[in-house]
Amino acid sequence: MNQKQEDTIDLLKLFKVLINKLWLLIIVAVLFAVASYSVTKTMIKPEYEATSKLYVFNKSDFGSSGAVSSSDISTSKVLVNTYIVVLQSDSVLGQVVDTISEYQGKEGFEYLGTEPYTTKQLRGMISAGSINNTESFSVTVTANDPYEAKFINDAILYFLPDEIIRVVKAGAVEIIDKASIPTAPSSPSVMKNTVLGGFVGGVLTAAIIVVMALFDNVIHTEEDLTSEFPDISVVGVIPDYKVEKQKAPREATQPVSHREKQEQTKPKKKIELNDDDDFENED
Repeated sequence: MNQKQEDTIDLLKLFKVLINKLWLLIIVAVLFAVASYSVTKTMIKPEYEATSKLYVFNKSDFGSSGAVSSSDISTSKVLVNTYIVVLQSDSVLGQVVDTISEYQGKEGFEYLGTEPYTTKQLRGMISAGSINNTESFSVTVTANDPYEAKFINDAILYFLPDEIIRVVKAGAVEIIDKASIPTAPSSPSVMKNTVLGGFVGGVLTAAIIVVMALFDNVIHTEEDLTSEFPDISVVGVIPDYKVEKQKAPREATQPVSHREKQEQTKPKKKIELNDDDDFENED
């Protein structure tokens, strides 16, 4: 019970310390948020995503009745993962690299740059996956230029269907939606990074303040002494000379001139009067 009470007192003490340093937490959080905003806007290149959608079907879908059985749908779902593997193969990406190289340097395709692409580089720019666990899947290309992302996605859609038929020899794909030119960057999120930077700055500052408070074993006030040793009575408190000096009246601290010192130290003449003394002038 006592241990629990001491823990509660310690938590309250830490809470008071954080409240007293709230101004510092706010300042550091704002500085971190501003720094994160500046880095995000000036040093991180924006990225754009171009996404296309495709539908997978197998040969039995071409039946005369036009009906699609559940087994056909299940087969198409299995083929989705196979088609994604074909999509990310060197055979498909190699043809895309050759197409990019063909258009590099031509007027209107400056966004493709001049550096040659590699299949490994393209593979890192492409992501694909099933849409809601259906027989459809999406292909997303991420690039630093919106037109670059659109161009690469279109090149993939141009070579992928024929390559799937050549490799798998079962089923095919049909394009549902081609990729459109992205109008806004997908990352980085300026607002998210700014808020995250401010949060990290506040948490780090709070952690440092708490650690310093936990390792602070100095008695600062009389309340600290009574809280640490509740069974011992406080006999007296030695005043802080500097604080008392600041509280002293202003007149006491003003300098005294040399003449004033002489007047203060000069002995006063003592006059004694008797009854027989005559203060009248004689003629």
